[in-house]
Amino acid sequence: MMKTRARTSVFWDIKTYPVPRGCDAGLVGWCINRYLKRLGYCGPLSIIAVGLLTDVPDGLLRKLSSTGIVLNHVPLGSIGILRSMDAWKQDHPAPANMMLISSDESILPRIRHSSGYNIRRLFPNYSTKTWKRFLLQDSGEWTGTAKSPAYWLCSLCNNDVCPGFQNFTTHLSSEEHADEAIRIAVETVASTWVLWDINSCPVPPDCDPRRVRPLIKQYLDDFGYSGSFTITATGLLTDVPHDVLRALSSTGVDLRHISFSSGNILNDMYNWTGMNPRPATLLSIVPYLEILSPMYVGNQRKLGCNVIELFPYNSPYSESLWKKFLLEDSGTLEEEDKCSETGEHASWHCSEFHDIIGKGFDTFISHLASPDHKPEEVIKHPRLVVSIRFVIV
Repeated sequence: MMKTRARTSVFWDIKTYPVPRGCDAGLVGWCINRYLKRLGYCGPLSIIAVGLLTDVPDGLLRKLSSTGIVLNHVPLGSIGILRSMDAWKQDHPAPANMMLISSDESILPRIRHSSGYNIRRLFPNYSTKTWKRFLLQDSGEWTGTAKSPAYWLCSLCNNDVCPGFQNFTTHLSSEEHADEAIRIAVETVASTWVLWDINSCPVPPDCDPRRVRPLIKQYLDDFGYSGSFTITATGLLTDVPHDVLRALSSTGVDLRHISFSSGNILNDMYNWTGMNPRPATLLSIVPYLEILSPMYVGNQRKLGCNVIELFPYNSPYSESLWKKFLLEDSGTLEEEDKCSETGEHASWHCSEFHDIIGKGFDTFISHLASPDHKPEEVIKHPRLVVSIRFVIV
């Protein structure tokens, strides 16, 4: 009963469910409202038309806005819609209902389900005829009464909600919007570095390590990033099983052995963001890293470095979210990509005592057992090394 009285937001993918030819756009909001009431939903309702709205005629958008439908301009197709839905969840606490109208079946499984949210698809069996029939059925009851023009937001530039349809069209034709569209276009073809703290986010025992790289590639593809990317598994690698490291290396994942994980990861991140040519993208799989505060991410974006977090900032459930990412999303991979191998082992870097770089997993294991990895004076005076590390960090 609670869900029927809670707030409901309907996300309407206007690209895959366009207004059929011959239908009055003013019917959409009325028909959705009527349908939900018949299902028993009687709480506050908002309908959001999401998509690349520059591809939709202005006259149609004006009519939708006049009936109270919120206009949300989003880039990147399905992933843009997913971001909008996640952003709505952050602003609207449970209990709440989230309805999706889209023929894209990849969106709903990727929404992070939380307690108190009723998330479902409307019209799961999509066809042009059923959508048109839905809009025309009982349309004779529609009085055509218009509501006050709804709000709009542009997820490309920001997520601020603004009033007035004229302001919306003015924004889409503004220099600010054009510059942001260019920046996004350039950013998506730039190189990406994936920084993965393998000690904090280990490969689950029931997951094939060879899935990690193709899953991350798919994640980047879904976000529209098509440039080259490098994945670095960093941490105290002597604590990671050799078979996991060998499998990762065989798929092209670089290995970086460090002793003080937090300090060295911070140094690596600072060095990369400071020295890598811009534009560039950093995908962080590093939980509890204070450097990834919203202020830092915003400042890096201004400098031409886009920072993506696989988990929400300072998430207490990062390890379980990482496991869910690897195990649940793997079902959507193409069969040939599930256990991808490059045929050649990636490079490795050991910076526990000296910066030593090599290539090939066997040479990495040989290095860890060699005097070069742990010099004799370190074995004899381990406390000296700890104190030195402290000063450096």
